Amino acid sequence: MGRALRIIASSLVLLSGAAQAAALEPAAPYQTLPAGDALCDAEPGEGVALNEDQQRHCQAFRQSRVEETRRRNRERVRQVIEENRQRREREASLPPPPPPPVTVETFMDAGSLSYGDVVVTDRGPRVFIGKPMEAATPEDFVAIDSPRSPHRARATQFDGAFPERRPARPPAPRQQRQP
Repeated sequence: MGRALRIIASSLVLLSGAAQAAALEPAAPYQTLPAGDALCDAEPGEGVALNEDQQRHCQAFRQSRVEETRRRNRERVRQVIEENRQRREREASLPPPPPPPVTVETFMDAGSLSYGDVVVTDRGPRVFIGKPMEAATPEDFVAIDSPRSPHRARATQFDGAFPERRPARPPAPRQQRQP
């Protein structure tokens, strides 16, 4: 089955390439064919009888047309392959697209949030204060230092990923136990 599909697909590619190549070539308004070639284009049902020399000529004429079509198809396939290669090179040279921003809407569909959960968005950490069985809304996410936040008492200024080091306190003197 797969082989038959490949044969059909390759035949369609060749036929579509021939149709595109024929569409791109300008057609001569009055294309003149030699008298013998005009006979070859006649339909068999028109009652035209050809002798052996004319039949050989028509067979050679049709074969030359087939070869010309194959040549144009090969050229078109080479052209398509080159265009695809150039397109892939252009796409590879572009920088990757930036990741989408992380917003509270990203977490609204999660469904696994409970009261007091902290999520980190592109606008900083947010606390979920919604009800667990209800659909989350953007208003259910508040800043950590908001009066509605359950973590407000423990909130400090967000220093980023690498806060400055604070000087260490000297260790407390050890007390000796008295007997």
